[in-house]
Amino acid sequence: MSGPPPPNLPQPNLPPPNVPSHNVPPQNVPSHNLPAGSPPAPPQPKSGMGFAQILGIIVLILVMVFLLENTRTVTLRLIGPEVKAPLYVAILIAAVLGALAAALLRFRRKHRKRQTSPR
Repeated sequence: MSGPPPPNLPQPNLPPPNVPSHNVPPQNVPSHNLPAGSPPAPPQPKSGMGFAQILGIIVLILVMVFLLENTRTVTLRLIGPEVKAPLYVAILIAAVLGALAAALLRFRRKHRKRQTSPR
């Protein structure tokens, strides 16, 4: 028996199955661009180059100029044998060691804050 429900039971106030709810805005699409009842548009890919990409290209060009300008051979000595290498190698080694030291200090500070924070 699939007739209408008895009249003494309250009927739920639900929208028909294929009608979109007006209380929930579609995701990833601005609501002011949608005509009523249209499906949401897929997200559009970003076009052009971003700030980080432009900055990366500029840094790459500066590094290339740095390498071409500092090719003179120098003598390096650190607690032992002397090594002859281009100047840019010595400067890059110093920069990498400095970056590693900074990363280690940052890691220590972050780890110490986690240990001392109240739970």
